[in-house]
Amino acid sequence: MIVTCPACRTSYQYDEARFGDAAVKLLKCAKCGQVFEVRRPEPASDATSTQQIPAPAAGAGDATRVRGKTHEETTKQIDLHKLAVQPSEELPQLAPLPKDRRYSLAVILGADAGKVFRVETPRVVLGRGAGCDIQLADSEVSRRHAMLEIRGDEVLLKDLGSTNGTFVEGVRVQQAKLEPQQEFSLGTTTLMLIVTELRDSELP
Repeated sequence: MIVTCPACRTSYQYDEARFGDAAVKLLKCAKCGQVFEVRRPEPASDATSTQQIPAPAAGAGDATRVRGKTHEETTKQIDLHKLAVQPSEELPQLAPLPKDRRYSLAVILGADAGKVFRVETPRVVLGRGAGCDIQLADSEVSRRHAMLEIRGDEVLLKDLGSTNGTFVEGVRVQQAKLEPQQEFSLGTTTLMLIVTELRDSELP
C-alpha cells in the first residue's frame, strides 16, 4: 500500500504485513519528521468492495486512490488507543553509548520485579511485544509502549502512543529527561534507571 505524509506529501510504499495485530500504525516521515497515523485497509466485501490500486511507478502520483478518494482521506477516523510506531531502525541514528558509563533498567514493581535489563544500544524500545528490545510481562503495557534514547549525557524517555500512558513521578508524559536512579512507570510496571560510572580498569 502507498502512504502519504500529510505535511510534505512525500509518499512511501508500506508493507501491510507490518500491521501485525494492530489496526493503526504511527509513522514518522523520513523527509520532514512529521508523525502521522495510517490505518490498516478494511478487507473487501461483496456489498462494499474497496479495491486498492497497485503502487504507481515513480513520479506517477503521490497517493493511492480508493474509489476516488486519496489514502489520506480514508484514514481520518483513528482509534488512538491502538497506535504503534514504526521500528526503531527507521529513526535517525544515534551516537554510540559513552564508554565510561553502563546503563541498566531495574524493575522494582510489577510482574518482572527483580529483573535488571542491560541497555546496550543508544535506543531501546520497551513493551509487551516480542519485537521489543526490553519485553515486559505486563498486560497493561502496550506492544510498543515507550522508547529510551541516550544522547550523550542525556537519557530521554518517550511514549510511543501507548494506551495506558508513560509516567514519571506520577505525571503522564510524552517525553521526559531521566536522571540516574529516577523511576518511571509503564502500565503496572515501575522501572529505575541505573547509570554506573566505570573505573579505568573496567573500561573496554
